[in-house]
Amino acid sequence: MTEDLSESVIDLFHRHIESCMYTMEAIGPNVAAASAYIVESMLSDGKVLCCGEGSFALLAQQLSGNLINRYRRERPSLPAIALNTDAAALTAIAADNGFSDIFSSQVRALGHEGDCLVIFYMGAGSSSILRCIQAAHERGMRVISINNMNGGDGSALLSADDIEIAIPVEDRPRVIEMQLITVHSLSELIDAQIFGMEQA
Repeated sequence: MTEDLSESVIDLFHRHIESCMYTMEAIGPNVAAASAYIVESMLSDGKVLCCGEGSFALLAQQLSGNLINRYRRERPSLPAIALNTDAAALTAIAADNGFSDIFSSQVRALGHEGDCLVIFYMGAGSSSILRCIQAAHERGMRVISINNMNGGDGSALLSADDIEIAIPVEDRPRVIEMQLITVHSLSELIDAQIFGMEQA
C-alpha cells in the first residue's frame, strides 16, 4: 500500500515537471513584460491590486505579500493590495450589490490611472472577474491576467495595453502550480528591476 502511494507521489511530481516544460517557454516573454508593467507603475507612484476567488485568491495574497513584505531579500515595501482579504468589505458588497461586484467596487474605490490589476482565474472567468476587468479599464488601469488557455470571456475583455499570461495546461492543480511559479517569477523580476540583481 505504502509503495503504491509512493508511486502516486512520483507520478504527481512527473506531471508537475511536464507542466513546467509546457509552460516555461510559452509564458516567459509575457511574464517579463508584465513585470516591466508593474515596475513602470510603481516608479510612477502607482500600485498593484490583486484578486482571485478560492484557490486563486491565495495566489493574489501571495503576490501582494511578496511585494508588501519581501520575496527573497530585505528591501523597502512595495505598494500592493489583495482585494480578496477584507471579509467585511466582501460580504457587505455581496449583500448589498451582489457577488459580481465584490472586486469591481473595490477597484473603483481604490484604483487610479497608472495602477495595475493582476487577476488569477481559470476557465472563462466568473462574473466578478469580468466586472473587475471592466472597472479597471474605466479607471485607466492596465490588467495582467494570469489564467489558463481557455481564458474565454475574460480574455475577450482585455485591451491591447493589457497582458495575458496563459498557462498552457488544463488540469486545475497543475494550473495553480504554474501560476504560483509565475508569482515567484514576477516577484523576482520586479525586485531585480527596482533594486538591482541580487548578489550571489
